Amino acid sequence: MSYSVNPKLYRSTFSVPTEIADEHLKMASKDQLTVLLWILRNSPDSADLYEMSEKLNIDPRDAVDYLEYWLDKGVLASDGKLREKKPEPDYAPVSPAVETVKAETKPESAAETKVAADADFEPSKPSSAEIATRLEESPEIAHLFNDAQSKLGKTIGYDGQCTLLLLHDHYGLPASVLFMLIEYCVSVGKTNYAYIKAVGKDWGLREVDTVEKAAEQIQSLNSINRIWRILATNAGLSNQRPTTRNVPYIKRWISDFKFNEEMIIYAYEETVNNTGKFQIRYTDSVLKSWFESGYKTPDDVEKGRIARTENVAQKPSKTAKAKQPERTASYDLDEFEERSLHGALKYRKKNKE
Repeated sequence: MSYSVNPKLYRSTFSVPTEIADEHLKMASKDQLTVLLWILRNSPDSADLYEMSEKLNIDPRDAVDYLEYWLDKGVLASDGKLREKKPEPDYAPVSPAVETVKAETKPESAAETKVAADADFEPSKPSSAEIATRLEESPEIAHLFNDAQSKLGKTIGYDGQCTLLLLHDHYGLPASVLFMLIEYCVSVGKTNYAYIKAVGKDWGLREVDTVEKAAEQIQSLNSINRIWRILATNAGLSNQRPTTRNVPYIKRWISDFKFNEEMIIYAYEETVNNTGKFQIRYTDSVLKSWFESGYKTPDDVEKGRIARTENVAQKPSKTAKAKQPERTASYDLDEFEERSLHGALKYRKKNKE
């Protein structure tokens, strides 16, 4: 069977560089191709990042990641005309129908303060001469660069070399861990150096510095990605992987709260029922409430609701209390008066205690 484009569609066209079809259809992800086509069609000279994100229903921060691929490949040139506008917050006030507990602000420990300080510190980039010296000194570095080029499918330039050296020398990630890190980034379609650096820096600060720790970390990230894909599919979102802003929420649901996919989807449904759409902060508040209530399954949630309803039903309302009849006196007034008038007075001596 042969296929051809409907000739009527050629009445309105726009140009797509041949290199896009020849070299990038296999390498680029669906989202990366989508943002590029939008730019080529709508605003090739001055792209409004927020407008594009709104039209394509993607997070602006994800859009930046997708565009990084084309900047890295030399398809797009950054000329300062990308205008980013902050999106509206993705949360709504928690409905009274859902019991939530406000997050407590805990003082940072000395270790946490140190990690935060290390996260803010950024060492200077090595010069090309310093990189060349490191290559001569360490065969492991040379092997790291060659293996990274093979896995990423592109030549590593100065930026890539600086990124890998920074993660290796400053953040203490061995070459074997960096290999695993790069493999993971390739598997999720995030091969720009900014993303590799962000993940590697996080691993370094949390001392994910062995193959065993890296494998555990990748397994956790894959679980987070799987949960997000389920949520995105149910919510009709186009971005099939979580942003860096969403990852901590899902990680907490899995690692801290120990909830499975069934409970997370149940909380998603609760969110939609109360807000009309998916709000990740609202879902987080629901799951936090369930966790602190000791619920582990949807059945536990329903039993808790029934118990609360019964407790409310058993408590008399203020209106009901006001309507209760007054107590009748336990004595007969006429009898009391008769005794008072005709009965003999009797005095009883009170014993002193």
